[in-house]
Amino acid sequence: MNNPGLIRWKACWLALAITVTVAGAHAAPGPRYEAGAKKSGAYRSEGFFAGGSKEVTSVRLKDVRRADSQEGFERVVFDLEDHGERVPYFQVQAANGEGRVVVSIWADTQYDFDAAKVAKAFSKSRRVRKFRALPRLEDGLSIFELSLSGTEKNTEKKLEAFYLTDPSRIIVDLQ
Repeated sequence: MNNPGLIRWKACWLALAITVTVAGAHAAPGPRYEAGAKKSGAYRSEGFFAGGSKEVTSVRLKDVRRADSQEGFERVVFDLEDHGERVPYFQVQAANGEGRVVVSIWADTQYDFDAAKVAKAFSKSRRVRKFRALPRLEDGLSIFELSLSGTEKNTEKKLEAFYLTDPSRIIVDLQ
């Protein structure tokens, strides 16, 4: 009693179940930590930091800069146009094992920075080999990659992310 309609229906449900299971396995990046409006000193090597407001739907990225700290971390700053006391929703995650840190900003982002100046600033970094704005795959999402250099690439990265306002900026500290 082979019913082609029933077999097709079961095959569709099986394919859907497999798809949901595989997608769910990749959708869990680890624990979520709050990226608040001030530095907390809580560096994490797993999970991701999230902060900002989903109400900010467009932003201008004015500059990306970096500096070494006397406390032993490297700071990367995303300078944004001001939106009062808010910055757009963002996430920051160390992709340990891949040698990179990924910064995602959920807003239509206008790039208004000097790419050559940013590249020159990162050429002086001991931790970050390269800064890249990844191609946009969907409206309302901008992704930036900090490729880690040499020995940094093979070590577990600890980071902290937070934001400041007046002026608006997203800050990533790499340990």
